[in-house]
Amino acid sequence: MMGPASLEVLRVAAREAAESPGQSLHASLEDAARSLGESLDGRFLAADLERLELELTRYRTTFHPEQGERVLELRRAALEAMDFFAEFRPRLVGEVLSGTADEYSPIVLQLFAPTPEGVMERLLTRDIPFEESETTYQYGDGRSERVSVFAFGAGGDQVVLEVFPEERIREAPLGPGGAKLRRASRGQLQALIDGETHA
Repeated sequence: MMGPASLEVLRVAAREAAESPGQSLHASLEDAARSLGESLDGRFLAADLERLELELTRYRTTFHPEQGERVLELRRAALEAMDFFAEFRPRLVGEVLSGTADEYSPIVLQLFAPTPEGVMERLLTRDIPFEESETTYQYGDGRSERVSVFAFGAGGDQVVLEVFPEERIREAPLGPGGAKLRRASRGQLQALIDGETHA
């Protein structure tokens, strides 16, 4: 009977993720399992991805300490973006929050507005060129929801805004692996940065 990924798979996956910027953690996990002749059990995917995040952070701390500086830079840039979009009660998600970001990782903010047009108007009035798309999220009860996405460059960073209906601020969608997506408010992100800089 299969179970969670072995430590060996996680370590190989962490090395691959660190050395292949831009590749998803899920893809790195699958590649590592395949190269070691192991099978992944989908029931443990969320837990395996969480364990891989920790393993990747350890690997980068040891072999790529400069990556920690990059994560800190991205988190500070995320704070500025959150201040800029404060009226939409932004929440940081993704690799910048988890600490697994690399030079190709965007700053992903989830915003909450009556309509996506409010966010679009904010960008247009500040003459910020952006690309518009959509993405779909799943929820724990089986619902799916399409949300508007606006992406733009800020300095050398890419910022991705995902615009949800206002009431979704109380209900996080599912992330990779099927676990609830981890989100951080501005205050939570500031505490994370303070913890890093005072460590």
